Amino acid sequence: MSAGRDGRIVTFYSYKGGTGRTMALANTAWILAANGKRVLAVDWDLEAPGLHRFFHPFLEPATLGATTGVIDLITEYAWAATSPAERAEDWHRDYARIQPHAVSLTPEALGWEFPQGGTLDFVSAGRQNREYSATVSTFDWDNFYDRLGGGHFFDALREDMKANYDYVLIDSRTGLSDIADICTVHLPDILVDCFTLSDQSIDGAASVARQIAERYTGRPISIFPVPMRIDEGEKEKADAGRALARLKFDRLPRDLSGDELTAYWGAVEIPYRPYYAYEETLATFGDEAGLTNSLLSAFERLTAVITGREITSMPPSAKRYACGSVTPSPGAGPPCPPTSSSAMWRRTGCGPTGSNRSSPGPASASSPATSPPSGPSGNRRHSPPRPPPVPWCSSPAPTSSPSARSNCGNGRSPRTRAAADASCCHCASGTYACPPPTSTATRSTSSGWTRCTPPPP
Repeated sequence: MSAGRDGRIVTFYSYKGGTGRTMALANTAWILAANGKRVLAVDWDLEAPGLHRFFHPFLEPATLGATTGVIDLITEYAWAATSPAERAEDWHRDYARIQPHAVSLTPEALGWEFPQGGTLDFVSAGRQNREYSATVSTFDWDNFYDRLGGGHFFDALREDMKANYDYVLIDSRTGLSDIADICTVHLPDILVDCFTLSDQSIDGAASVARQIAERYTGRPISIFPVPMRIDEGEKEKADAGRALARLKFDRLPRDLSGDELTAYWGAVEIPYRPYYAYEETLATFGDEAGLTNSLLSAFERLTAVITGREITSMPPSAKRYACGSVTPSPGAGPPCPPTSSSAMWRRTGCGPTGSNRSSPGPASASSPATSPPSGPSGNRRHSPPRPPPVPWCSSPAPTSSPSARSNCGNGRSPRTRAAADASCCHCASGTYACPPPTSTATRSTSSGWTRCTPPPP
């Protein structure tokens, strides 16, 4: 524990699901850690946990599965509180320690590290075993607060998290509930109130914000309304939603007015990018730095708001990809971790040519040897340049498999190509390849086959 550390607790909340709240939290956490901050990300969405999916390439599955989480932390205290034994007045503090339940992300295992001593720890919703669902659904929160001293427990937990981390980011449950109240009222210093531009989402998020601002005055909570998933394809409807949101969130954020308020609403919008709708991928790896209309830039602006502009962007030293440090063999990028998201590593240039790389095949006039793959917005990536193509075999020896021989070099689907590649013809020089089609152009644009590669050791 660092003496004098007084971190901030930031809750990401949304009245309705589907706003992109969890993704915003995960990217903000990464940006903070990349700037040398000690960061803790907590999955408090007990009914639908999913924050870990954004970090899974950097989490050891066995360690994550064996580590307790939020509901375990709470139930351990609840069981102890029912004991009639005499104890010291502050006995509950021993149960309100977050670090025994935290798992540290290990990006250094993939050749990447947070600069300036930054760290990113993760606390799951709880150990995912057969008792988890029953424990969450039957837990009596009223009894926990009224008879077991739950308020004192959460006060101690809040102090412990602030003492050990610079920023604690909490992913809250949606809607109105006891769990949501813990995350939006009892714990945070800052509330990021996420909503889409639908009437229901705006009304619900604004109502929660007003209640917190008006009813809970004991400890000031900074409330930042954040419009999410903004689709400029329907500009007229988007503009109408923006106007309604500003009306409903009147006088929020506090202490902003006039031009400052206008600048705030223009800065914190999170755009909708269909590319990210299909799997949990961090924009800190998927987007090119410096593009003002990218998701990464939007999350950088949100981070600037949360930190009072102490942190405004990913540092230059962090703008590289988390590929392994192993020297690649000819025709292959650094290896991908077995638990990685295929699309994430495909964009970063990991993996063998023709499998995880996004532009397989030998160089030709239509696919230059040094062209990197494209990112989600069509921007060019900084993947390593490809080596020069190895000459194709001019007279490959026949294969023992007639079907493989007939398919070799003609497969169109990845499955067909992979099956043929496994039993492909070999060259006299000892390297493996498919029989060449009639021309280089056909080979690179039609068959999709890569150049000759050395045999495995």
